Amino acid sequence: MPTEIKLWHLDGERPKPILQNKLNLESRLENWLKHDIGLISNDLLVIGQQVQTDYGGFIDLLAIDLDGNLVILELKRDKTPRNIVAQSLDYASWIQNLGHEAIVDIANDFLDETEFEQTFRAKFQTSLPEVLNERHRIYIVASSLDSATERIVKYLSETHDIDINVATFAYFKTGGRELLGQSFLLDESQVQTRAESKSKRKPPRTWEELRGIADKNGVLELYDKAMSELRVLHDVVNRTRSNIAFVGNMPEDGYRGTLTSIFPELSSTENGLVIMFYFDRLCQYFNISQDEVRGASGPQAEDAVTWNRDATFFFDDKHLTDLVDLLSKAKQKANN
Repeated sequence: MPTEIKLWHLDGERPKPILQNKLNLESRLENWLKHDIGLISNDLLVIGQQVQTDYGGFIDLLAIDLDGNLVILELKRDKTPRNIVAQSLDYASWIQNLGHEAIVDIANDFLDETEFEQTFRAKFQTSLPEVLNERHRIYIVASSLDSATERIVKYLSETHDIDINVATFAYFKTGGRELLGQSFLLDESQVQTRAESKSKRKPPRTWEELRGIADKNGVLELYDKAMSELRVLHDVVNRTRSNIAFVGNMPEDGYRGTLTSIFPELSSTENGLVIMFYFDRLCQYFNISQDEVRGASGPQAEDAVTWNRDATFFFDDKHLTDLVDLLSKAKQKANN
């Protein structure tokens, strides 16, 4: 049965039903969600509206969660059950291939002059994950739900473990006040548990695996030197599937963020060790300039597949020594 939301007004001891009104325009609902995504979930941040895909369609709203995963919100409006579900899946087939740079561009365009990374940090009280869009989620948003859409969404979620749900909003008006009720078709925790069970997301590589990759690619000596000498210049060292992240605490801003990353898989004997910088954070943390960092770096790794190739460089032993000397002197100066 399609989801139904009912409200009653308590008048003494006799509850009186409030009649549901037709939501006059679902474009109102889109605007409400744009400004308060908490109507769906407080754990989301809207990063795009009417986002054009390469297939010619426009995603009503695009959001991101704490883990950097993308969320499609598509309003049903007057679409048929077949069309709204097919359209949502088509959009999902497009966003699954969006990389870090494309996502940042979409978000920065939507947020105007507000930098995406700063907005993400303000919302979630943590820095933007290095790896974005490892999974995605779909919400169909409707002012009413028909049986066909319900059957299709349940089938996709319960049989094929797709992270999809329907958020239904009911509109009421009483005594000059407008009221909005919301419900989900499926239990959110069960939907996400099923989807995660089928997720292709792989866990971070172990330290031994990452070092083994450096050895295989002929940069083990550089890798060990970087790990040993850069580790003491940062506050925390983390690992992901593809890189080692050197993290700094940013006391002025009250958050922690990656400053430097090593990519052993992209490194080679011929070119050297691949290192990428988060220039804004790195320069703030060590109180140095971009030019100083670039001057201590090797050639730019333009073909290395990182999310910011402009900040990615090859390092031989000399350049690695120059970098460590630069950061060491800067940190020593800051501590004095």
